[in-house]
Amino acid sequence: MALPVPHILVVDDEPSVREALTAALDGAYVVHGAVTGDEACAVLRTHPIAAIILDAILEDEHGLDLVGRFRTLSRAPILILTGYGTEELAVRALRAKASDYLKKPVSVRELRAALARLIQPDDLMPDLATRVRQFLDAHPAKPFRAATMAAQLGMSEAHLRRLFRETYGKTPRRYVTEARIRRAAELLRTSKRGIKQIAMEVGYTDLRLFRRTFARLIGMTPLAWRARGREGDRDRLRSEPECPE
Repeated sequence: MALPVPHILVVDDEPSVREALTAALDGAYVVHGAVTGDEACAVLRTHPIAAIILDAILEDEHGLDLVGRFRTLSRAPILILTGYGTEELAVRALRAKASDYLKKPVSVRELRAALARLIQPDDLMPDLATRVRQFLDAHPAKPFRAATMAAQLGMSEAHLRRLFRETYGKTPRRYVTEARIRRAAELLRTSKRGIKQIAMEVGYTDLRLFRRTFARLIGMTPLAWRARGREGDRDRLRSEPECPE
């Protein structure tokens, strides 16, 4: 089975440079472009970026000043590109904790070799699983479609399930089901909302399905759970084999 194609983020305010880098990397990588630091951060929040190619001098920002912001969102290695190849800039890049530094113009062979050095396939897989988990944690009520998410990550649906299970011990569907029921259990304990309203809020449009799933994982009906209101039980999920998806 083919490995997922790594995603690369190119941050450069020159359209011709972004186009040239995209053409040079097309096929081997999925390339995302950004003009500003804010645009780059938005990409880092929504895509599993494996490496960042960053122009040292942007129109209104110094690229090196963005390294710290990027590091709060991603552990992807950062390759600095610049047409100002001074020793001082190279030292600044290293001090800013950039991963590597190349002078413009850079050949396709040189660029691909640098990315190959920086991207470690063994590190990429857990990072993809982490991105999936972070998305599920942030949007537990959204309908989960493994095929759509797998396509966005450049992998097969079966590979996504296997990778997630190897990292977290369960499939993404099982993970999001447990997240929804935990959230429902918390709302039942801490709010006065109706059971139907809570079911809708955590992503269930079928009230009967919600009640069955809640009882299976928590060990009692939503109504009994609310009546019992025991502290500490909200994270208790019965241990049971997963049903095949």
